[in-house]
Amino acid sequence: MHSESLPRLKAPRDDGAVLAYPPLDDAGALLVANAQRLASSALQLQGRALADLRALARREVVAAARAYLHEAGEPVPEFPGEQWLLAGHQPELFHPGVWLKNFALQGLARQHRAVPLNLIVDNDIAKPAVLRLPHETQRAQVSFDTGRAEVPYEERTVEDEQMFASLLARVEPMVRDWPFRPLLSAFWTEALKQRRRTPLLGERLAAARRSLERAWGATPLEVPLSRVCQTEAFAWFAVHVLRALPRFHADYNGAVQAYRHRHEMRSPLHPAPDLTKEGDWLETPFWVWRTGAPRRQRLWALGHRDAIELRAGRDVMPALRGDALVQVAQWRLLASAAFKVRTRALTTTLFARLLLGDLFIHGIGGGKYDEVTDDLFRKFFDLDPPRFLILTATLLLPLQRFPDAAAEYERLRRLQRDLHWNPQRHLEGAAHAAQAFVHEKQTWIARTCANHDERSKRFLQLRHLSEQLQAFTQSVQESVRQRYAVAEQHRRLHAVRSSREYAFCLYPEEMLRDFYQQFH
Repeated sequence: MHSESLPRLKAPRDDGAVLAYPPLDDAGALLVANAQRLASSALQLQGRALADLRALARREVVAAARAYLHEAGEPVPEFPGEQWLLAGHQPELFHPGVWLKNFALQGLARQHRAVPLNLIVDNDIAKPAVLRLPHETQRAQVSFDTGRAEVPYEERTVEDEQMFASLLARVEPMVRDWPFRPLLSAFWTEALKQRRRTPLLGERLAAARRSLERAWGATPLEVPLSRVCQTEAFAWFAVHVLRALPRFHADYNGAVQAYRHRHEMRSPLHPAPDLTKEGDWLETPFWVWRTGAPRRQRLWALGHRDAIELRAGRDVMPALRGDALVQVAQWRLLASAAFKVRTRALTTTLFARLLLGDLFIHGIGGGKYDEVTDDLFRKFFDLDPPRFLILTATLLLPLQRFPDAAAEYERLRRLQRDLHWNPQRHLEGAAHAAQAFVHEKQTWIARTCANHDERSKRFLQLRHLSEQLQAFTQSVQESVRQRYAVAEQHRRLHAVRSSREYAFCLYPEEMLRDFYQQFH
C-alpha cells in the first residue's frame, strides 16, 4: 500500500476472520506492477544499476537459503518463477494470524508462479522464553529456558536444557481437561530433536515449525536475516547509505517524525527512535556487536572525503577507505574483524523491498510502520515505492467462552448494590412485618430537611431502616451472590480465552491445517 491510502487497520475480532488489505485477489496485479516499477527504475547504488543489484541479491539469497536448509537436513524447494513474494518474522512462538503469512506465501506463489521467501528475523532481541496459555481464570506463563536478556536471536542459545526438555510435562496438567489435544506435543517433540543440531533457541523453534509446514504442503524458501546481511548485495546497500549518510539521516528522521504527526503519536520511540548525532558522528540505521559479546550497539559513522570512520558504541572499528567498490569489500571484511552488522527494523524491509521482493506481505504492525519505509523510498531513493500487502487473521482457542458474561456480571453487580441500599424493592412476598419498615422508610425519604443536622439524621435513619429490611431479603441476596460469583468466573474465563495472541502450538492440529488449507 501507499502510505497516503493506508487506512487505520485493526485485527479482526471474530473467530476465523481474515484481514487482507488489499484483497488477496489483487496480489497478482501488485506483483506485476511492482516488478515493472522496479525493473524500469534508473536508480543506481554507487554506480550499480538497481536491476543488476536485485539480480545479485536474489542469486545470493537463494544460495544462502539452500545452504541453510541443507545444513538443517531439510529438503530444498525449487521455484521456477521470476517474481518474488516475501514475508518475515522473528523465530518465536507467534499466534496463528502471523503464521498465516507462510501459507499465503506458498499459495500465492503457486498461483502466480512466483518465488516465496520467508525471512527469519534473527537480528531482533529474543523475547523471554515463555509459553503463555489460559489456565483457569488466569493467563499462565510456563518458561522453557532461563536465558540472557538483550541478546539477538542469532546469538540466543538454550541455557537450561532440562527446562527446555521438560516443557511438555509441565504444561500437560494445565491442558489435560481441554476438549482437544494441542499441537504442542508434536511441535515440541520436533524442537527437541533439534538439540543435536543447534543450541540456538530460535533455530530450534523455526525448524520445528517448518516440519509442520512441510507436512501440510507449504515449503517456501527460508533464510535467516543474519545470512542475508552477509551478502555482497547487502554490502552495496549499506555502503550506499553510509556514503550519503547525512542525507539519509535527515530523510529517515523526517519520515519518522511525519509518521508521528500523521498518527498523533507523542512517544519519541515509535515507530522508531530518531537517528541521533554526537558531534560530527551520525547514528546509522544498523546494529552492530562483536562476536562473543552479543549485546547490540548502535553503529556510528563519520564521513570524510576519502574515508568513513566507524564505531560500535564507543568501540573503534576498521574504517572504510577508497571508492565504493573497495569499501564494499572492506565492509564484508568487518565480520573477519569480529564485527557483526545487521539491519534495524525499518532498514530490514527497506532492503528487502528494494533489492529482493516484488511484493512484501506484512502483518498489521509491519504494514503500519512501512509507511515510513515508503517515505524513504520517495525521499532518499527518489523512487515510487512498491506496494505491499497486509494479511492477518484471528483464531481463538476452541475452549468454551461466555460472551454474555460481562453484561450479566454488571447487571448482578448493580442488583447487589440495589439490594443493599433499596431492599424494599426486593421483598417479594416477605413477612407482613416488613411493611412497617417500608412505610417508615418512604416517610423519611419524602421528608424535607432544613439544615445539615436534619440531613444527617435522615441519612442515619434511612441506613438503619435499610439494614432492618435487609433481613427480609436474605434468600434473594444469597441467590444473587451465587449467580454473581458464577458470572464473575465466566467473565474472567471469557476474557482469558478470547485472546488471539496465544501461540499457534496451543491449537489443535486439525483446526489449523483446515484453516490454512484455503490459503495454500
